[in-house]
Amino acid sequence: MMPFVSVWLMLACLWQIQSSQGHPSDLHNVAYNKKVTLSSEYPPHIGSKAVNGLFDDLAHTDRERSPWLRIDLGRNYHIHEIEVFARRHCHDCGQQLHNIDVKVGKTKDSMRMCGHYSASARPGEQIPIWCPSGMVGRYVQVQIVRGEASYLSVAEVIVWGKRK
Repeated sequence: MMPFVSVWLMLACLWQIQSSQGHPSDLHNVAYNKKVTLSSEYPPHIGSKAVNGLFDDLAHTDRERSPWLRIDLGRNYHIHEIEVFARRHCHDCGQQLHNIDVKVGKTKDSMRMCGHYSASARPGEQIPIWCPSGMVGRYVQVQIVRGEASYLSVAEVIVWGKRK
């Protein structure tokens, strides 16, 4: 009986971490394990690694101008905040997450600006992007919008939202 209780408590704790982290209880990470498309891929760092809940692996594009990552949430959600996490163990990789636009849209062609981050990320940095009130969308896109051709790499993207 004890192992069952331990497993149940561990899962309850993980759910609490996954669904709250200081956010209202009706908000959840609606991007977890959803489909991710990259503008290009740099194997083995495929898009799905950006939404798998693990912060020690990463999604990574090839070197190109304006690389992007797009998450398909599968349906429309009210989007509250988007957190983008830089890779932890690379001290010279700030240029792989810099000058990013974060956009949300009901379709891929109707993306609206949620927020912008103009600096170069530090290793492991958590970049919170707060969306304007009432933002609704199915797609979330993170894109480097300034500078030379570069890689885009992220350890994790968390989208805090609730059902529409």
